[in-house]
Amino acid sequence: MTLHDLRERMSADELLLWMAYDRESPLGDVRGDIQASIIAASAFQAQGAKVTALDLLPKWRVVAEVELDEDQQADQGEELFKRYLMGKAG
Repeated sequence: MTLHDLRERMSADELLLWMAYDRESPLGDVRGDIQASIIAASAFQAQGAKVTALDLLPKWRVVAEVELDEDQQADQGEELFKRYLMGKAG
C-alpha cells in the first residue's frame, strides 16, 4: 500500500491502533535485526570470536541523555501525525 493509499483509506484512529499493536507484538525490521545478530554471533563464536549478539546489533540512532518513555513517544507521534493529516485535509 502506498502512502497516498494510506492517507485515502486509513483513519488516524486505525493507524494509532496498528501502532499500539506493533508495540505489543513487533514484527519487522527490529525483530529481523535481532535475529540476524544472534545468527551472526553464533557463526563468529563457532570460529572462536568473543562476541555477543548485542555486539552485532545495529545501532540506528544516537541515544539522547534524556529520552521520552514509550507513552510520551507515542503521544508525541500521534499528535504529529494528526497535525499532518489535518494539514492535508485543510
